[in-house]
Amino acid sequence: MRAKIKQADLGSSQLSWLCVQPMLISVRGKDVAAKTEVYRQLNEGQQALFLFYSYHNHTKSLAEFYWFSAYNIIEMKSWSGIQNGMRYFNQNEMAALLDNIERVIIDKNRVGDQWREVTPTDLEQDPKLYPLIEELFILYRAQAQEVIVSINEEILQHQEMYFEIVAEG
Repeated sequence: MRAKIKQADLGSSQLSWLCVQPMLISVRGKDVAAKTEVYRQLNEGQQALFLFYSYHNHTKSLAEFYWFSAYNIIEMKSWSGIQNGMRYFNQNEMAALLDNIERVIIDKNRVGDQWREVTPTDLEQDPKLYPLIEELFILYRAQAQEVIVSINEEILQHQEMYFEIVAEG
């Protein structure tokens, strides 16, 4: 299962997104089983992109970043997959940042073996949490841009794994 890319998109800063966009759009709004089924049909690099963008595309604001980080750690159990995807692309600095994000989420939200309910308003209600998440968010947004540039370069070197070129028009 490879994306169809136009020749003109090869130089796009959105190349890595274009390589996984059709798969993510196909499962938007569907249950976990449907998402898992599509995910399992992908190769390792595509799986890394799938998990990264399913997370990254939901981190536009500080509240979203906090909530979706917690959601991927606690509910979806996909955090280790996101981290492994970063390691797959040799993005060890981002993997380390994800470790730090996980540590803050766990420290705030796990009580023994139980998880408390996470809400975006946690940031407003916990004056210690806000600056921690804000710092991680700023670091994440900056690193994510570098990661995307690097992954785009990797994809261009291994095009056959990610896409096929289609005629313009």
